[in-house]
Amino acid sequence: MGFIERNNAGEIVGWFGCEQPGRVLEQAADDDPAVIAFLHPPAPAPSSCTKLGLKRAYDELGNWAVVRAAIAADASVQEEWNLATELRRTDPLVQRMIAVLGLSDAQVDQLLIRANALV
Repeated sequence: MGFIERNNAGEIVGWFGCEQPGRVLEQAADDDPAVIAFLHPPAPAPSSCTKLGLKRAYDELGNWAVVRAAIAADASVQEEWNLATELRRTDPLVQRMIAVLGLSDAQVDQLLIRANALV
């Protein structure tokens, strides 16, 4: 059992093992899902990956043929792909791949997580 502090939106902004003088706290069970989520937030998505990892992740999604065709369709993009060793999320080449497939930010996060897991 612990004590949590919430902001005006009702989100947990603090967790304490005992009451804190001068703070408005509520008691909460340690196994409360909101407490667990606050104490163990998910790791941020990686900001980069290898070409091999990205290719494998696109393969799993069944999108590699589309991405490969988009790369091959533009000589400048093909040259960047050939020269790159690491691909960063903010890189124009990666942004082009994201746009070609119409991926959301959450989908890109998952793609990068998977790409890093596959190498």
